[in-house]
Amino acid sequence: MLLIPLPTVVSQTKLEIVTGAKEHERSPGETFYHYRFENQRFTTQVQELEFDAGGHGVFRFKRKDQVEIVNQLQVTATVLEEINSIFSELNFLSGSADYQHKKDFSHLGKTTISLRRGGKERIVTLNYTENPAMSRLIQIFRNIATQENRIFEIETIRLSDSISIPAQLRLLEGEFKSGYIADPQRFVPLLNELRLDEAIPLIARNHAERLLQMIKKGKW
Repeated sequence: MLLIPLPTVVSQTKLEIVTGAKEHERSPGETFYHYRFENQRFTTQVQELEFDAGGHGVFRFKRKDQVEIVNQLQVTATVLEEINSIFSELNFLSGSADYQHKKDFSHLGKTTISLRRGGKERIVTLNYTENPAMSRLIQIFRNIATQENRIFEIETIRLSDSISIPAQLRLLEGEFKSGYIADPQRFVPLLNELRLDEAIPLIARNHAERLLQMIKKGKW
């Protein structure tokens, strides 16, 4: 039997499959942020963020025994400001601190963070840290990955299994309440579409409306 390699999947608001997706080549002086988490024990084995000074970039993830998914990414100015503030607090580019805990926690997975700006670049790898600022930075990156993954899940299920949208919105509300979403405003366009979409269950349309009100009020 002939095996045909599967293409990389690139997701936008409208899901699209392309072959030969390549990373944008960046100049040495260009500001560039990179986060990667990998743990082969997890169902989602790899999550990766790459974006520039304007927040434009991609979010990649790969689940066990599945093709890599590549999503368009736009990090908001508010979240970028938080990230830059923590990098400054850490004196990341000029410093040499070792953020890795003295004990090895490899079972937790490997996190890689890098920043390139003004001709300087630094890359750090760790599996656990007790540094408060680095912990906050990692959590922000994780929250971006969580929100982008949830958007992908909702968009995909909306097309293929709309009856499962209520379950997705319950998960999203839980992520809001747990503080696992970097920027709730990211969901406003999608939730506005869902509340008017008669192809999904009424309970989901009503839930989308409630979530929009929660975002507007900033209360979870």
